[in-house]
Amino acid sequence: MQTSNKIRELVMAALLTALAIVIPLFMPKLPVPQPFSVTPASHLAVILSMFISPFTAICTVIGSTIAFFVALGPVVAMRAFSHLLFALLGCYLIKKRYNLFITILLTGILHAIGEIIVVSIFACFGMASGTAQFVWGITGGITFLHHCFDFVLSMVVFFALKSAKLLNTPITLKKFKG
Repeated sequence: MQTSNKIRELVMAALLTALAIVIPLFMPKLPVPQPFSVTPASHLAVILSMFISPFTAICTVIGSTIAFFVALGPVVAMRAFSHLLFALLGCYLIKKRYNLFITILLTGILHAIGEIIVVSIFACFGMASGTAQFVWGITGGITFLHHCFDFVLSMVVFFALKSAKLLNTPITLKKFKG
């Protein structure tokens, strides 16, 4: 039984990693100045992976990082790698059955902070531009809103997969702390 669960987790990690690679390569990007980017549903695979395991989340973030490096270059790739922070926090909060609203809020804040740090570091080396207010407002604000949108979209996909019995996890809306 233990081996079966590990294989299922590995398969889910592979599927979500593939999805994390395909989305940045083929989804249209919203027009915003570089090094900023907004790719609809780009966080879907990472957020879904949080409901499976930390291993799955790590694999998915690595796949997403590689895809964004190929599609949009090193700054956006490092922003994608910073998703590891919110993904691991999300795994913890979900395992502890925290309220989904709190989970979205906390992971969204950490997501925005991670991307702000990355863009700020690249700005120090001249690889990203913009004033501090622009970096905080655009990177932080849009990242947070984008995160919330993708989290809601991920929940729709998650519960659709669960009700179709394609996802074997004990997580239900009733099991989260109120």
